[in-house]
Amino acid sequence: MSTNLGIWIAAGCTIFMYSYLIGDNPLFKFAEHLYIGISAAHAVVLGYQNIQEMAWKPLIGGKAVMLVPLLFGLLLYTRFVKDWSSLSRIPIAFLTGLAAALAIRGAIDASFIKQIAATMVPITNMSVFLTMAMVATTISYFFFTTGSQLAPVRYSAQLGRWVMMVAFGSAFGNTVMARMSLVIGRLQFLFKDWIHLIK
Repeated sequence: MSTNLGIWIAAGCTIFMYSYLIGDNPLFKFAEHLYIGISAAHAVVLGYQNIQEMAWKPLIGGKAVMLVPLLFGLLLYTRFVKDWSSLSRIPIAFLTGLAAALAIRGAIDASFIKQIAATMVPITNMSVFLTMAMVATTISYFFFTTGSQLAPVRYSAQLGRWVMMVAFGSAFGNTVMARMSLVIGRLQFLFKDWIHLIK
């Protein structure tokens, strides 16, 4: 077995977490609370360092514009003062609007514009043709799902439904494989780095 104290702590926490497989128990709760506490402490330290490096140092270096994020950050803490709590809505509204704008912009670009651009390419091989055919049948499923439709359109919509089922199954399989790779990584750590059962 390993003589490294850090490896022993990591192995113990891993086993405590996996002990939930046999039911909720004190060991799992200890590891869960430890993880949440360490994460919160790390977030506080990282936030303090960000304030120091990205706001305070530039401010004392002459960048007066850094007063704005510092003021907004302080206004967030007025939430804890009953008489001033309404002031915290100003930075919250700003953050919400900014996050929504960035999310919408990213979603339109990644999920709409780039998808269309990737589909509208010259047909040079069978792969491109199949991609365009699957996109067309999937779109036909959403546009032509009424009861009174021509046979070709009805078959296209049915094929589009099958294409979506394959896509959803593939996405689910990819998610399962990603989680399995995390489990395999943990098992390799336990059997290789901790107890040296495998080389």
